[in-house]
Amino acid sequence: MNRRLRLWLLVVVALVLGLAASELLYRSFAFRDLAGRLAGRGHLVALAHGKGIYETDLGEDEPSAAERVVLENLRRAAANEVVAPSAVDREVALLEAQFGNEKTFRKALLADGFSISALRERATDQLRGLAWLEKQIRPATAVTEQESREFYEAHRELFAQPVRFRATHLFLAAHAETPPEAVEETERAIATFATRLRKGETLSALAAEASEDEASKPRGGDLGYFSETRMSPEFIAEIKKLRVGETSKPFRSHVGFHIAQVTETKAAHLLTFEEARTEISVALGNERRANRVDQIAKTLAGSD
Repeated sequence: MNRRLRLWLLVVVALVLGLAASELLYRSFAFRDLAGRLAGRGHLVALAHGKGIYETDLGEDEPSAAERVVLENLRRAAANEVVAPSAVDREVALLEAQFGNEKTFRKALLADGFSISALRERATDQLRGLAWLEKQIRPATAVTEQESREFYEAHRELFAQPVRFRATHLFLAAHAETPPEAVEETERAIATFATRLRKGETLSALAAEASEDEASKPRGGDLGYFSETRMSPEFIAEIKKLRVGETSKPFRSHVGFHIAQVTETKAAHLLTFEEARTEISVALGNERRANRVDQIAKTLAGSD
């Protein structure tokens, strides 16, 4: 099956089954596709990290014949689905919001040969399609507790949790290409923070003030829980030396200088079935969704 067709259906299916945000217009493949057309970027091919990849990005100007067949067959199959006018109002309003203001929105509509009534008709068709897809897929993806339990028993090794640490750190960058004089300056700075710690200031307060790890800085340097494989060897080597509540001396990793404090640890253990139940159910359901999507795509493409 055409990879783009399958990708298109997978994204739409994910949306209608609640695997993405509930704001269908802003997130949905179908409406992002329409927004791309109005912006002159062609049809939407894929979503990557929330960003659209459009036909103009790939050098394609027109949808394939196979894609047109799928869309038309989906429209026909969903023709009897009921869509509330208020749902259409919401989708059109959200689409308008993507263009910044009403004037820009209407200008884009006109440039692409659309009217508000035509847009509402398109929105209605797409919402019908989403409703129809949900009805086709949801019954086929239910996972029983017995099925989840059987998967757990057959794959216990997947649920072995390693030792996990929780730590706070203050970080000052000094990567391998940093000039020697800058490294020396950074080393002096981290030493100054170590002195302030000895005088009674807290590591979390200093991290919030000066850490260059922008991800953990707003949390006072809290790194959350992590296993040995998620951190650099140099960092883990220092963490392993510390007891809970103990703070390290300044040390250097391949990215810079740190002062770290271990705040909690969790021993290695095997997740119980109760702990893993939701994850297993979601994984099995996703696999079934993918299989069902393949079946629907083949049917809509007329290749069954």
